[in-house]
Amino acid sequence: MNTPQSTRIPRAISGLQGAHRARRQLTRRSVIARQLEQIAPGTAAAQTYAGEDGRAKWVVLAGADSRPVGADAEQHRAAYGLLRRLLPEVDWTGARTYDVATGTVTDTEPAA
Repeated sequence: MNTPQSTRIPRAISGLQGAHRARRQLTRRSVIARQLEQIAPGTAAAQTYAGEDGRAKWVVLAGADSRPVGADAEQHRAAYGLLRRLLPEVDWTGARTYDVATGTVTDTEPAA
C-alpha cells in the first residue's frame, strides 16, 4: 500500500535557491548599471512617463543630484529599451523610476 510522504524541501536547498536568486538579481542590477553608464555617463536614475494615450513615453535620465544628464533622444530611447528588455516583469505603462544604486523600480507621480 502506498503511504503518503512529505516532500518538503530541506532548509539547505531552500537557502541555496535563495542565494542563487539573489545572485541573479545582483548580476542583473550590475549589468543594467554598466550599460546605462555606457549609454549616458553619470546616470543614477531613469524615470519614465506615459503620454495621454498610454503609448508615448518620456524618459528622463537623472544624475546623482537628481538633475538630468546630458543625453540626446537616441540615448533616452536606448535606455528605455534596455530597461524594458532586462526588466520584463515590470509594467511600464505608467510612470516609473528605476534607481541604479538599488536596482528597484518604483511608481512615480509626475510633478505638476
